[in-house]
Amino acid sequence: MQHKLNKINIPEINNLYIMNKDDIDNFAESATLAYKDYPLFKYLTQGKFKHKVIKNIISASIRSMGQDIIGISLEEDAKAIAIFVPPNYTGSKVIPFLLGGGIKLPFITPIGIFLRLLRYENHAMRLKKKYTNHKCWYLYNVTVKPEYQKKGLSSELLKPMFEYLDRIDQDCYLETHKEENVKIYEHYGFELLEISKIPETDVVQYSMLRKAKQNKD
Repeated sequence: MQHKLNKINIPEINNLYIMNKDDIDNFAESATLAYKDYPLFKYLTQGKFKHKVIKNIISASIRSMGQDIIGISLEEDAKAIAIFVPPNYTGSKVIPFLLGGGIKLPFITPIGIFLRLLRYENHAMRLKKKYTNHKCWYLYNVTVKPEYQKKGLSSELLKPMFEYLDRIDQDCYLETHKEENVKIYEHYGFELLEISKIPETDVVQYSMLRKAKQNKD
């Protein structure tokens, strides 16, 4: 299936559905449903789940990442999705984020959310730089709609992409904010690097790195 966001040819994911620009809102909707009880988004919305706000943040973030991101799902319905960002990603830039839809945030939630987003982004990217100097792939997001969870769908998405990263000898970094996710990612070869807290919050962050198989010895 032709990729409509970039020109990367990845045989390992040819059988998967590849996100294009028109799919971003659908992918963001799927992620929003999966993140209902996620600590980071509880913090960003001050403990109140606000569907419209979270979806706006996710869709604007995806649009701000540029055209080289790779979004994959099993089918067009995006019931299970993963979004990978190639090396040299240093975080969402303000102008692209606003132009990608973030400018709507002050109209649907208190303005303080920008400060909380900035606090999180600065912390996340500082640790990403510390451990990778941004010279590896970044697993921005992997989510499965609640009604499809615990059916092995995330494995069907992640394993082909990790096979590709192993083939090109590239590492992959992620952060998660739920302790139970650490064991899940360790199953895919990620190693826990650091446990930290977003400054001035009680939100815990687990920074993890998966080294390409060629680099493990």
